[in-house]
Amino acid sequence: MIFLVIGIIFLLIGLVFFIFPSKEINFIYGYRSYLAKQNDTYWRYAQKISSRYFILFGTLMTIIGGVLKWQAWTNFFLLEMIAIPWFIVPIFGLIEEGLQRFDKEHRGEDNEYIND
Repeated sequence: MIFLVIGIIFLLIGLVFFIFPSKEINFIYGYRSYLAKQNDTYWRYAQKISSRYFILFGTLMTIIGGVLKWQAWTNFFLLEMIAIPWFIVPIFGLIEEGLQRFDKEHRGEDNEYIND
């Protein structure tokens, strides 16, 4: 049951981030990390990919939770609690990995000393 609830919450967060992305860096709304707050371009990219990953993992968790509920396998609360980090941690890891790739592509440090 917890998979269903958390999946729906993540799906709703992803949809809200997708439909109403944060336009500028702020302290209240949006995906916030060190790389995301570098400038407005990084911020917009972070909002775009975070919404996609929240929708993806929220849908996956909702489907798993729905199947568990439909099959009446609701007595596995402890196992669900142990398995939840395996779905939550990759969201943030994949977002940060995407931001690092974006940073490497747009930073320009690879060719910084060519014309010196």
